[in-house]
Amino acid sequence: MLNVVLAALVLFLSAGLVAYLLQLLFSAASFPLGGWLERYRFGRHLSRARRCDALVQQGQTDLALRCLRNAFYLHPVSERALATAVANHHTGLLSRLISMTSDWHNGSVRLLSLAKTDRLLTERSELQRRFLAARQSARKQNARSLRSQLRSNSRELAAAVEQLVAEARAVRKTAQYH
Repeated sequence: MLNVVLAALVLFLSAGLVAYLLQLLFSAASFPLGGWLERYRFGRHLSRARRCDALVQQGQTDLALRCLRNAFYLHPVSERALATAVANHHTGLLSRLISMTSDWHNGSVRLLSLAKTDRLLTERSELQRRFLAARQSARKQNARSLRSQLRSNSRELAAAVEQLVAEARAVRKTAQYH
């Protein structure tokens, strides 16, 4: 009877030790894999922006606007360098959109959603900066709260970008009829 109890205890302790070691291994591997996944995902958004440029050159503006809308990277990142690259990417996307609509209206165009989108992108950059700082510190609850705020910002930003692209399409349509 004592042997069975000792065997069960040893089995329970060894299972706990194996689970702990697997958790350590997984957490050690998830950091590099997570960074790789973020860079891969961001690379796909960069290729969408390049495809947008090619479509504009071919004169396929409706497809270009759709690609531009899908090129916005609305996921939280875990590396400071990638956060900077994402912010620069978003600036480039807004610049493309302004350039496209400006060309359609000979240099003068008003996109009402542009200011809102720009404000949300600036807010996102600040949230991302604070999120990265919170992940480095011991305040994990603060990081969770900031991740939630980033998700909320992503939803608002997606809606603002959708509205901005719709306004650009409307500008394109009025330019075609004049």
